[in-house]
Amino acid sequence: MKPETKLGRQLQIFNRLAGVFHLAQAIALFFILNDETKIPVISRFFTDTPQGIFPVSETLFEFPIALIGPIFLLLSAIAHLLISSPFYVRRYEQNIAKGINPPRWWEYSITSSLMLVVLLMLGGLIEISAVVFIFTLNFLMNMFGLVMERHNQLTEKTSWLPFNLGVVAGIVPWIMGGMYFLVSTNNIADSIPAYAQFGFLLTFLFFNTFAINMWLQYKKIGKWKLYEFGEKGYIVLSLVSKSILAWVVVIGTLNV
Repeated sequence: MKPETKLGRQLQIFNRLAGVFHLAQAIALFFILNDETKIPVISRFFTDTPQGIFPVSETLFEFPIALIGPIFLLLSAIAHLLISSPFYVRRYEQNIAKGINPPRWWEYSITSSLMLVVLLMLGGLIEISAVVFIFTLNFLMNMFGLVMERHNQLTEKTSWLPFNLGVVAGIVPWIMGGMYFLVSTNNIADSIPAYAQFGFLLTFLFFNTFAINMWLQYKKIGKWKLYEFGEKGYIVLSLVSKSILAWVVVIGTLNV
């Protein structure tokens, strides 16, 4: 099926272009990435010795950190191409008219969580429970975005509770990561590579622009009075933020 409106056709093209750009970058980065730069995921526990109880760690597994870049780009490409496909585009068009886009939040819940995990692992958060904690909190933050859109379909006055809960869930991993980055860079010379520090700062700024975009939508400020303007904003922000982080991590780990 084809979109029924001019706006639907515009958004279909917009999503297809975003999908192609994501896919092209994922393929390019997959071929140039350095799979020898690996980060361990560890488990910490206590052991009882004659001298007392001491914490010890055990490496559970290692994986090439740069590989996550092409993975979240590929997942984003699939999401954009699916919602703009003949099988879903009509429903996508109808959802935008209602002021909601569920697939966006499901995609973000996975891809942005992977992005955050990559960054904070580079900062030293490599313990398995911390990794799961970070991923889960960021996943929930995006789910609150979906709840925000669903709930406000039923209200005359905007309810900001889901938005505020999402902010709380989303800020905690950044506070944890910021503490690790601060301690590492102050106490261990060259402990965190420059590209990781650069990526941390840029991604933090970009993550906040998504919240600002939603805030402007529901405050109906300027062009954001039209939900579709904010939808285009999400597409652009997603493409730019993921592209930059993926290239920063992959190029940074090439060791050239």
